[in-house]
Amino acid sequence: MALDPPIQALVAGLAAAAAAEREAADLNERRRMSAATMVLASTGRGPDVVAADHLIPVDGAEIRVRVLRPAGLAAPAPALYFIHGGGWTLGDLDTAEVECGPMAAMVPCVVVSVEYRLAPEHPFPVPLEDCAAGYRWLHDNARELGIDPARVAVGGTSAGGNLAAALCLLIRDDGMPRPVLQLLDAPGLDLRPLPIPENEALGGLTATAINEYASNYIGEHGDPQNPLISPLLADDLSDLPPTFITVAELDPLCGQGEEYLERLHAAGGAGVAFRVLAHSHGTWLIPITATFTLVREVRAAALRHAFASTLVL
Repeated sequence: MALDPPIQALVAGLAAAAAAEREAADLNERRRMSAATMVLASTGRGPDVVAADHLIPVDGAEIRVRVLRPAGLAAPAPALYFIHGGGWTLGDLDTAEVECGPMAAMVPCVVVSVEYRLAPEHPFPVPLEDCAAGYRWLHDNARELGIDPARVAVGGTSAGGNLAAALCLLIRDDGMPRPVLQLLDAPGLDLRPLPIPENEALGGLTATAINEYASNYIGEHGDPQNPLISPLLADDLSDLPPTFITVAELDPLCGQGEEYLERLHAAGGAGVAFRVLAHSHGTWLIPITATFTLVREVRAAALRHAFASTLVL
């Protein structure tokens, strides 16, 4: 299908800004421009949601996590541990709120987002290790945060979906507390180089950009066939949490999410994928179509059922 007309008009209108962002020589400036554009799509945290940032120690540094909690939410409450996207190169806690949307208010639940260190300065395994450190911090401090450690989901968008899926493999293999759900939005799950189509259309996420981002993350010494880099390539996808995947029809990564679901099913796992027609990579996050409202409602419903143990009966 053709791209949803309001999204198509917006992409065309932002073409100059997107080109300037791609061509920015300074990476920090590119990050600033990307975040500023992303935040334009924010619809807020939802009513009466309180935010608190925390610093947590990691190997040789500190990273931030942000805890969003609806006022009046009874403790211990369920929690979504959320990992932002941005090609492992862009993104921060503010863009995480745009991607996650008002899940804290809609579910309701606590949302804990992690600001992992970014590539190319910090290639694999640093971003994944930071995400694991944040997950351990959540569980180590669950009582103080008013979180029920038995009702924690893991989620992420795009590169964050990759990190969330890899984190769930780490959690399983390292014996960390098992999430009740992995919520993957437009995930990149196979970081082997994508073929570049002829006359590649600009304006959305392209195979060229995906390969550039993946190269930044993998670094000089990483192996794209490592399952913690490419979770789709893991030999064993058994004993993972129930999985909810959202993919977009016009996204170069669409097939990866669907193939991941197929492999989860083959391994005996529970999961579902929704393909959003007439959309490209993550464009359902833009609040100008009916898709925005409906996709976030379905995501919130998946979390509610996972937290209530009614997702799989």
